[in-house]
Amino acid sequence: MSALNALLTALADVLLGPLAGLPPLAVITGVSLATALVVLGVMRVTSNQAALAEVKRRIQAGLLEMRLYNDDLRGLVRAQGEVLWHNLRYVGLSLVPLVITAIPLTLAIAQLQAWYGYSGLATGVPAAITATVDGAMTTLPTLEGPAIEIVGQPRYFPTRHEVVWRVVPRQEGTSTLRVTVSNGVAVDKTLHVAASEVAARRSPSREHAAVLHQLLYPSETPIPDGVAIASLHVPYPDRALRVIGFELHWLIAYLAVTIVFVLGLRGPLGVVI
Repeated sequence: MSALNALLTALADVLLGPLAGLPPLAVITGVSLATALVVLGVMRVTSNQAALAEVKRRIQAGLLEMRLYNDDLRGLVRAQGEVLWHNLRYVGLSLVPLVITAIPLTLAIAQLQAWYGYSGLATGVPAAITATVDGAMTTLPTLEGPAIEIVGQPRYFPTRHEVVWRVVPRQEGTSTLRVTVSNGVAVDKTLHVAASEVAARRSPSREHAAVLHQLLYPSETPIPDGVAIASLHVPYPDRALRVIGFELHWLIAYLAVTIVFVLGLRGPLGVVI
């Protein structure tokens, strides 16, 4: 999984890096168009288009029969059963393209989340850096980084296995945080401080190598096993896209625009969905 994430991260940086200065909504719209074309292409190649068209006709016929015979209980129940059966057939016929597209889309969404899901920390605005530790600690780890000023002493919460530092970012750009435990082992974490909303790769957490952690936070390599630090967290604010006066999470906008493209292009491309 780590090797795959490294490859996808490098590919996403090549594709999205040159577009960082564009409005995020414009980039998301372009990605939605590409996604719709891929989904329609997979649907056309991997599904039984004739069978899908026939099942859709039978579903429509069943719905019409329910409207025509709504005063005939036996006929209504029979029509409902037929509609249910053909819906199940429709799901079965759509299952293969759904599975084929689900995995790559999930990996792509994780990369897009890193680029468009978070805003950077702002200079001069305090933030809390959190390290989750394995087991009880007698000597607290230390935190250092060239772009931050540490305010006060770290707070240790034994029941939550967390050490928290209050910091103030002082330098814009990308830098490295380093947490060092008592035996001298250090764990690094990237930090992005920005004065504007320009898109950039940001990862709020660096975690151990569990599959779910690598899926959610693919931008950084996992923390090696045997290290007393289980995770490092930077509280990047969630980014919202402004769409016709409303603020939306980028994923909602992405899915909505993708659905619009799929529905709009299925006819011209001759794809039954």
